[in-house]
Amino acid sequence: MHDTRFTHRRRHLSSRLAPMIIALSLTLAAWVAIGVAGPQQAQAQTKNPRLHDYLGSWNYDQPDRESMRNIAVISCPDAGAGCTPGPALEVPQIGDIVFSKAADGGIVGHTDQGCTWTFAVRSASLELDSPSQYCFNHVIGSAYTITKWSVTISGNREQETIEAVSHQPIGDYAFVLEKGSRTKVAGHAWAQARKVFPGTWQYDASNQQSRVNILTTRYTGSDPKTTAVQGLVTFTSSRKNTMTARTADGCDWTFRARGNTAELEPARQTCETSLGTVTVTFWSIASDGTHQASVMAGVDERGGTFLLSVGSLTKH
Repeated sequence: MHDTRFTHRRRHLSSRLAPMIIALSLTLAAWVAIGVAGPQQAQAQTKNPRLHDYLGSWNYDQPDRESMRNIAVISCPDAGAGCTPGPALEVPQIGDIVFSKAADGGIVGHTDQGCTWTFAVRSASLELDSPSQYCFNHVIGSAYTITKWSVTISGNREQETIEAVSHQPIGDYAFVLEKGSRTKVAGHAWAQARKVFPGTWQYDASNQQSRVNILTTRYTGSDPKTTAVQGLVTFTSSRKNTMTARTADGCDWTFRARGNTAELEPARQTCETSLGTVTVTFWSIASDGTHQASVMAGVDERGGTFLLSVGSLTKH
């Protein structure tokens, strides 16, 4: 992206594992989303929920590394999977999912990055139907198979667990989300968004090991390069249900904001800078009014495709 937004600390990835971690981090954003600000108290599970109780749009709640709420863990299950053993990677989840009624009486879940999953309505939960559903996510260029996805609800609150496999060139990696938590988008969702997004936000210190604020850019014929993301982003309320984000390069980007989640709308936006045209093809953000988590993808001024899988910002 524009050099005034990001530092020039680029370097070639020194191992086969680093590119895999980047791809894994981005894969997660396609499955899950982050939602309403702040921790939520546990509620009793709805008894005998009906199909219509699940329908609608749901945001994952703000992730919390201490409690592991909405934090996915990716690891190499064993050497036989062809993956490279090493420390597990913990990745916050962001985005949303829309549950709608299927023609066969089940439920279809459509994620913000374009994957579609089918569920059966059981006596007390939604369950992936059939197991081992596959999706190639064109936003992030990675494939994965979800083997288990269980959803329970209590009013407008939802709990879930996910088990999946991320398919990488150097092997398959296990993905587990044990404490998924969402809130249904309804009522005063825009009012909440106006409380948690406006203001100036600063990117936190980057970290190569955790992938926090590490932008990966790929140019044709060369190895991936990484850049530490820095700078400020200012959000202002625009027309109903939208926010405008101004980045340090002077570009304005439009988001649809509902509850604690904002997503780029329209999905593909461009900006002319002094270095050329920047295109953002995906940008999803969750905010609790103090911290933001984000995922961003696009094409920079020199034609390189970039991905920010674990964005983290603090109110300035």
